[in-house]
Amino acid sequence: MPDFFRSGACSCKLHRRRFLQLAGGAGLAATFPVGAAAQPLETDEVRTLLLICNEPGVWQPASNYIKSREELVGKYEPVEIDGAAIGLVAEQYKDSRQVFWDKLMAAAAFQQTRRVIALNHRGCAAMKIAYGLTKTIDRLIETETHRYALQEFRKQMAERNAGIDVWIGLIGLDGKVEMFS
Repeated sequence: MPDFFRSGACSCKLHRRRFLQLAGGAGLAATFPVGAAAQPLETDEVRTLLLICNEPGVWQPASNYIKSREELVGKYEPVEIDGAAIGLVAEQYKDSRQVFWDKLMAAAAFQQTRRVIALNHRGCAAMKIAYGLTKTIDRLIETETHRYALQEFRKQMAERNAGIDVWIGLIGLDGKVEMFS
């Protein structure tokens, strides 16, 4: 047996976060098959994109939120991006967001997506990078910073496609989701 199997160390340098990014991207890309004509949904089923941060602890609270909303179970597609809405509005992440917007607008054009739920989370590393550590020291300031990013995301969604319903919320450290109007 080769040594790399025994050591537990991988020489390919594919870390867990990068693997999750690639897997999420592949899942989103699979939504739009190459060479296949996209067909509108033939049912009244509302397809939802669930926009969440790609940090490991975020998926479970987001999944719990979806399970608590019976109308969403089995009718959503998760999309992981650095900082969720922050990654789509903060200047530091401008180079990585165009793929998301292109895919979303293509899906919306074929009525595959009619709703986006953007869930940011407390303690987000991407928020610290985008807005600075001072925005996370105080709970109220952190909440307002997330609210700003989420509302800016909603505004940009309306500019691109007003037909997509946007729900925005914040996942707390306890896993509970606070939705904003």
